[in-house]
Amino acid sequence: MIGCADRVVYIGQSNQLSQRSIDSLGRIYHRVSDTSLPWSMAFAPCAYEHMDEHESAAIRAYEPDFNTSIPSLDKSLGQMPVVAGTAQVFADQTSPSTAFSPDCVRRQIDEATKSATPLWRRGKVLPQVDASIPAEQKFDLREVDTFGRNLFDALSSQRRRAQRRSTPTQRPERIKTYFEHKGVEIHIDELMSDQLGRRHLSFEWMARSYGKIIASGTEPDKASAAKQAIDAAEEHLAQPYRFKINLCDDGSVVTRDGEYLGTWRADENGHPSFTPDGETEVMFFEMWIGLLCQKIADWHEEQDQTST
Repeated sequence: MIGCADRVVYIGQSNQLSQRSIDSLGRIYHRVSDTSLPWSMAFAPCAYEHMDEHESAAIRAYEPDFNTSIPSLDKSLGQMPVVAGTAQVFADQTSPSTAFSPDCVRRQIDEATKSATPLWRRGKVLPQVDASIPAEQKFDLREVDTFGRNLFDALSSQRRRAQRRSTPTQRPERIKTYFEHKGVEIHIDELMSDQLGRRHLSFEWMARSYGKIIASGTEPDKASAAKQAIDAAEEHLAQPYRFKINLCDDGSVVTRDGEYLGTWRADENGHPSFTPDGETEVMFFEMWIGLLCQKIADWHEEQDQTST
């Protein structure tokens, strides 16, 4: 799944992941005029026989801008793919794409459910390129070797040239790096400052999980900053209840403080639901575990405010 800024814009399937993901990016990247937007990819491994179902369900759920067809309408009501990891596309991005964050995922799915004419019903005809886009904002792939890494390098090179034409050639005071470690967000900011006429580098790092900052600090080099952030993530992951809402293997739902809230279960399609403690009826049902946990967290917070 390919994300641009705060939206999932394309979903595809392949048994040649390294080649297909770059080919897909090459087909859609030049259609977005703003070269400063951050791009990211999410990967969801599955068995070969489930690929059509997972892709169809995801396209129906998200209604991405560049999917104009769906592999199987019948299978589009089946099981959603489970994202195993995400990564930013370009190393020179100043900020990570938020397309796969719980808030953006929820908003896009909500918008898709309200759409009367989903984009994937159009068929294989791609939308027309906006002719009003200035020439310098387009990317010419005719002279690019479209095999694997060469295309990736060419897109990065053209992207940097377009940005240089539209922005001053001045090094930013803060260069941001983002990656994920076992689901924990790792942010490392490279800072440049002048002290007594001498240029000085420092690296601020932060580890964050489900919107909560786990730990942060400053190191003199990037490797040390990354190690400190990863160590903090590992320590956090070793805790028994590390998330605001924890869906345990025994079916219980527990807060970070160990408070028991109720039970959860997944249906035959892998869609989770929550039943509060003492109740027999399901309160929340979602397509994604992350969205369910957010609803439970919001509900629990409202309960706490009411009780106080």
